[in-house]
Amino acid sequence: MKRDLPLGLTRRSRFFSDRQLQGLERLGDGYCPGDDVLPSFSASGAAAEIDRMAMAMSQRDRADLGLLLSLCASLPKPALAALRTMLDQADRLGDWAAGLRLARLGAAGVVYSLYYGFAGPGGTQVRQGIGWDAAIRTTLPGEPTMNQLVRDAMPAIATDVPALFARARAAQTTIAALPLAQRLALLDKLGEVILRRREEIIERVMRETGKCATDALLGEIFAVVDNFEYLRKHAAKLLADQTRPTPLAMLGKRSQVWYEPLGTILVIAPWNYPFYQAIVPLSIAFAAGNAVVHKPSEFTPLTGLVESLLAEAGFAPDWVQVAYGDGSIGAACLAERPGKLFFTGSVATGRKVASQAGELLVPVELELGGKDPMLVFDDANLERAVAGAMWGAFTNSGQSCTSIERCFVQRGLYDRFVTRLVQATEALTLGSGPDADIGRMTTPAQISIVRQHLDDALARGARQLTGKHWDGISADIPPIVLTGVRSDMLVMRAETFGPLLPVMAFDSEAEAIALANDSEYGLSACVWTADTARARRVARQLQVGNVSINNHMITEGNHALPFGGTKHSGIGRCKGEEGLRSFCNTKAVMVDGNSSKIEANWYPFTEEKYRLLDRLTLASRLRGISDLLRFAMAGLPLESLANRLGRKGRDA
Repeated sequence: MKRDLPLGLTRRSRFFSDRQLQGLERLGDGYCPGDDVLPSFSASGAAAEIDRMAMAMSQRDRADLGLLLSLCASLPKPALAALRTMLDQADRLGDWAAGLRLARLGAAGVVYSLYYGFAGPGGTQVRQGIGWDAAIRTTLPGEPTMNQLVRDAMPAIATDVPALFARARAAQTTIAALPLAQRLALLDKLGEVILRRREEIIERVMRETGKCATDALLGEIFAVVDNFEYLRKHAAKLLADQTRPTPLAMLGKRSQVWYEPLGTILVIAPWNYPFYQAIVPLSIAFAAGNAVVHKPSEFTPLTGLVESLLAEAGFAPDWVQVAYGDGSIGAACLAERPGKLFFTGSVATGRKVASQAGELLVPVELELGGKDPMLVFDDANLERAVAGAMWGAFTNSGQSCTSIERCFVQRGLYDRFVTRLVQATEALTLGSGPDADIGRMTTPAQISIVRQHLDDALARGARQLTGKHWDGISADIPPIVLTGVRSDMLVMRAETFGPLLPVMAFDSEAEAIALANDSEYGLSACVWTADTARARRVARQLQVGNVSINNHMITEGNHALPFGGTKHSGIGRCKGEEGLRSFCNTKAVMVDGNSSKIEANWYPFTEEKYRLLDRLTLASRLRGISDLLRFAMAGLPLESLANRLGRKGRDA
């Protein structure tokens, strides 16, 4: 006797409609009808697991599967059986049936994987019936070396880049035609989806990056939602047509600036904040009316996650597409000549993509590395400065472009500062849970750089005050405080991107400024002092794109402020008014009347017109009423002459 389990499941899916899920169950029952021992596919509840597979599919594969499931839902039983028979016999139909063979493999693969592989509600009975537990329950361990081995063993994901960009360009016209209010409503819905699924997102981010839970919550969720709020409140005003002043010589005309989409934006994101660096740039670009191609880091791809969230929020599949792969995929995407490249990553890779973009004349925005200085004067609040130094240096295990990587403390406070910093740093905990302070490093290559910088410093006389038990190999690097450092050490020159904090003393304000500016980087800095005038004076002399006073990274946290650097830290600004408009073609528009008037600067030219134009030029410096009258007296006869000459030309 056939024994079916009651389904008792909600059929809601993030990717497929209820109708398509019914089609999946009908298709599945054909391959797995059940018997006296095994439940049918529909009775097993396996269909409820479809999203776990769909998250790893490309947008195109999900769309194709959706079409097949819709067909299976609508066909009568005899027609569905005939379709399944035709698919099963595709091998006998010759070369022309290659598509049918692929459809059969895909359909059977989905059904059998769900039925036998996933631990759905009916899975226990299936596994007992076949006498083998094939359920897929495990996730990759967070150990970076293991993740790297898996990445090396996996074949590259095939991405048809030209087709992807063709779809993006076609979709962009639809996006641009949407009213701005509708685009912002979609982003607001995306924010709701992200908040609802935040635990899932945090878990994925922690698994792939090694972050602790609080770093993931603050850096990947809170900051993203804050970005949506800024766009919701300010984007309409910032993207509205702007009226600009019109000079007196153009009296009667109107001057405007329009902000229009650039087209398709290529976003190449880093591995250290994979969710934030995906969602924030794409949301700003989409608000401006652009399609987006997002290329995540191959180290932290979050495969399927971004697409899943966008689909649930109501985004069409081709509005934002994800191109998975290594640097070769990024180069192939750039070769498609997007409307703009938004790149976040290392200086070395930034140079490569900027060179390629320059050959193609593709506009670029580069958010590169940093070697951020912290300047602590002797009147600063000790406890606050120490707490700020720890968080600024060690948050996200130091894997932030705006991490504090050089700490300069005025000599009168230096000893007390170092003592308290060491005490507080030794109390920090490593781990992944909500009560952990610091997570693990993400990539083996970055661990090697940290070890190299530490070894160089110690070999040249620096003193390691904390984290002495680190073996130089483990991804769990304890926060390390160094003293006795010199400006020529690697740890003071090159970007470490890890939990190392070198501390150096200074004597004067001028010396502190010189030490801070002695770097090829110029991203961010912070100044700590009770003297507001000094703080502002010093901040104005720092060669960086962002300065926080008595805090750190808060300029980056305010989405109303532009973010970017100078020197080797990048080109351009993101976020804020400047960032939003950077994803636009800024179009200057002048509007004149449809009259018979002939402009004074038009042909024909005569000696008399030259004399009057020279007189107008001399009167164009307007400093008062008398200058204004002089300008008018020069302009009226010129305008009269221009129109006489124009009529003479028409009469001739």
